[in-house]
Amino acid sequence: MRLLLIALLSVAPLFALGEKSTTMQANFIQTITDDKNSTITYEGTMSAKRPNMAMWHYLKPVDKSIYITANEVTIVEPELEQAIIKHLANTIDILAILASAKKVGKNSYLALYGDKEYQVHIRNDIIENITFQDAFDNTVQIIFSKQKINKKILNSVYEAVIPEDFDIIED
Repeated sequence: MRLLLIALLSVAPLFALGEKSTTMQANFIQTITDDKNSTITYEGTMSAKRPNMAMWHYLKPVDKSIYITANEVTIVEPELEQAIIKHLANTIDILAILASAKKVGKNSYLALYGDKEYQVHIRNDIIENITFQDAFDNTVQIIFSKQKINKKILNSVYEAVIPEDFDIIED
């Protein structure tokens, strides 16, 4: 479920941008709030390219990059000197899930997948934020800023670079 969540969020920014949108780059702030109202905040940059490539680079509070392609998720963690590679057996049609979202307000949409709801807020055809409950019942909100749409992005951006001395964990 965690990888589905990562994959869903990878291309979620392309949701309301229209069929001609192919890429998005943005800064993000991700907050995770538990049932005791304790919050942790992450900051970074992201890039997504249709149909199924994404890269999330977390800058604060730790440096970590997540690379997503059709068949694989790679997490590079410099502070731990390790990379985790998860091979995906099935490709999830994330765009179809998001395309099924229903408008629930002027700038609000609700996407359902399994037993999870994803609230998406849009302004001027660009996603501003996404809110959902994760597998641990934490509330997760991702706020996007400085969005750039349809800028050329080389596919190499989505290829993980793993230093030779890192431990590699494959799943």
